[in-house]
Amino acid sequence: MAQVVAHQEQFAAANVQIATISFGTEYWSNVWLQETKSPFPFLVDQELKSYRAYGLESSALRAWSPRNLLYYARAKLQGRETLGNRGDTHQLGGDFVVGENGRLLLAHPSSDPVDRPSIDQLLQIIAS
Repeated sequence: MAQVVAHQEQFAAANVQIATISFGTEYWSNVWLQETKSPFPFLVDQELKSYRAYGLESSALRAWSPRNLLYYARAKLQGRETLGNRGDTHQLGGDFVVGENGRLLLAHPSSDPVDRPSIDQLLQIIAS
């Protein structure tokens, strides 16, 4: 999310609206919003309707993959703050770009928590 926020002006210039959909409880969603100070619209989907509609998965093995553990170890060594466990840590997220008329331009279900498309990839998709 921090990378997207840092490029907020580029997305706005491309007439893109960004929203976050959380599958957590309202309590953990509010904690996340306070900690990240995300400026984007934030929706809570406790029933996981959008989560299922976009084919997202839950996996303890992939959620705690070596790549994800390495991410947290590096963050700790660099003194970066991590937000810790919030709700169901086995649910994997994703990134989606929905174009005009609801057409799906990008579907990127994350294979693990650190699997995200690059900002350049998102901007290229939006520009095309």
